[in-house]
Amino acid sequence: MGRTEVDNVDAEREFRRKMLSEAHAERDRLLPLREEATQTTIELMRASTSRTDEPDLVPYLNLTYLLTIKRVYGDDELLAFALSLANWAVASIDEIAKITGATTQQIIDRYETQIMSAREAPDDEPA
Repeated sequence: MGRTEVDNVDAEREFRRKMLSEAHAERDRLLPLREEATQTTIELMRASTSRTDEPDLVPYLNLTYLLTIKRVYGDDELLAFALSLANWAVASIDEIAKITGATTQQIIDRYETQIMSAREAPDDEPA
């Protein structure tokens, strides 16, 4: 391995170390907000999943939750809520994979394919 390659590996390693350090610090800072963020996540999941028969409404309902959190509580609470949602998404995908016998990547690929298909479908709304 040449000097440039070693330097690149060292720089990448240092970048990852800094990012991990920042993530640890942010997690510790947001930790006091975890309980409220989790409760808000549960409320959102209950509200949104009860509307899956109206799939066009779900994104608006979710966005309303996000905007409300940001306006009422601020960016830290929004970040804590986003972290909670991301954790729920990972856990849910893992659970679906276990139940269906698919890999987590296959579950993600399935949803990604559905999203791509929806983008390519003709828009039903008038211009």
